[in-house]
Amino acid sequence: MKKTLRGIGIGLFLAGALFTLLGRIDQPISEEKASTYKEKIAQLEQQLAEANEQITRLQDPTTDKPIEVTSEEKDNTQTNETKDEDVVYGTVIIYEGVSLYDIGKQAEDAGIIKNGRELELYLAKPEYARSIQKGHFELHSDMTLEQMAKTLTGKKVE
Repeated sequence: MKKTLRGIGIGLFLAGALFTLLGRIDQPISEEKASTYKEKIAQLEQQLAEANEQITRLQDPTTDKPIEVTSEEKDNTQTNETKDEDVVYGTVIIYEGVSLYDIGKQAEDAGIIKNGRELELYLAKPEYARSIQKGHFELHSDMTLEQMAKTLTGKKVE
């Protein structure tokens, strides 16, 4: 008798939960939201068409038209060039029990290196892994992995 009542109770609970979820899912989208979505879709389709057209122009060597570079694209290329020339400085903080992954992640988050995993693997070498020092270390993007590792272990940097 207890099992039957328990089963009926669980069944009623599940049915109520199911009806509640279905009631929330079936709510229609308002006209305002639908028009907003349609506008966004139209904008994205236009951007896609422009991008496809630009790709076709760049891939077609028979086109005699000069390739036009917009001012926005010029700004992007100039920004990328200056980023390559800039040196990024940052501080890596090492405390007791910090993992090599955390050290690499700190350097990557600071923008000192592009891939923190490389520093992590480099620091895993036996000559560095056992002698990493606690403290605050100033690193910059011009340093090699070896120089960074020597700085973090307190060894003399050449």
